[in-house]
Amino acid sequence: MKLIKCIVPNAKLDALKETLLNAGLQGLTIYDVKGFGIHRSQLTQKVSRNYLVEFQPRCMLELVVEDHNLEKTIKLITSTAKTGRLNDGKVFVLPVEDAVRIRTSERGEAAL
Repeated sequence: MKLIKCIVPNAKLDALKETLLNAGLQGLTIYDVKGFGIHRSQLTQKVSRNYLVEFQPRCMLELVVEDHNLEKTIKLITSTAKTGRLNDGKVFVLPVEDAVRIRTSERGEAAL
């Protein structure tokens, strides 16, 4: 099992959520986050004034998938969220040693 952590612009959240749910993936957790990457010091224009954007608002999605669904899930995320512009986001993949469904005590992939 793998934990996928995906950071995307807020504008991509609804499309990404629908794509993942339509593909049969379940157990999605969404957080509102702020952060910056390589292009930290963007100059943005708002109401005819320039200001420095320190932290960009983003969404982080977390989901645990079976190993055989990993590449399919990454392709769904990247194809849905990609615009080709700066700040499209990142996908991180981490190993998951075990999962336990509290209600039934099922373990491993059965707990997903």
